[in-house]
Amino acid sequence: MCAYVAALGGAGGKGNRFFLANDNRAPVTCTPGQPGQERVLLLELKTVAHAGMVGFPNAGKSSLLRAISNARPAVASYPFTTLNPHVGVVHYEDHQQVAVADIPGIVRGAHQNRGLGLAFLRHIERCPFLLFVVDLSVPEPWVQLDDLKAELEMYEPGLSRRPHAVVANKVDLPQARARLPQLQARLGQAPIALSAATGENLEELLQRLKELHDDHVAVELEQGRQPLRW
Repeated sequence: MCAYVAALGGAGGKGNRFFLANDNRAPVTCTPGQPGQERVLLLELKTVAHAGMVGFPNAGKSSLLRAISNARPAVASYPFTTLNPHVGVVHYEDHQQVAVADIPGIVRGAHQNRGLGLAFLRHIERCPFLLFVVDLSVPEPWVQLDDLKAELEMYEPGLSRRPHAVVANKVDLPQARARLPQLQARLGQAPIALSAATGENLEELLQRLKELHDDHVAVELEQGRQPLRW
């Protein structure tokens, strides 16, 4: 918890009690105080969560958040259903809680504010680790991943290199599973292939999410900082 003094108040004046005397039991005299500072502040809200889900519009991030947490963001089959971040909390048996933010869809040129990109990207800044969500049903899902990382880097150098996992969603759709070997070859490791719609392989995501969270907590404690708790 920290405090910030936006503007100092002026010194107070003397109220009528100051002028109370034996011969004046109900004084009506007072002195005015000094004027305080005046400031105009522009406040910018940035979502605070452990993990930020980053993906193109219609990649299935909101469906995924609904599947793993208690959040209920709107879900529809058209892009830009999500226009504001939604935070869901994942509960584990050891009573750990991991907050996951569904960041509105990022598009090419987001770092130049295309598609309200700057308003969306700022919510990723305070997420210590990321979930890159790609749509496995599109012809070249690895292009989505490359574009997402490029947008994050152009917005803030180093942002895409935070600890992360790659989630290949919609594995239940036709031809999606056939693209897994190519995606894995591009990544150099196996992505978490799952379906938010059917629930297939959600356990692997939950396990990886827990690992990312535990690693983050260990680093924060080692550096003498208090990790974010929900």
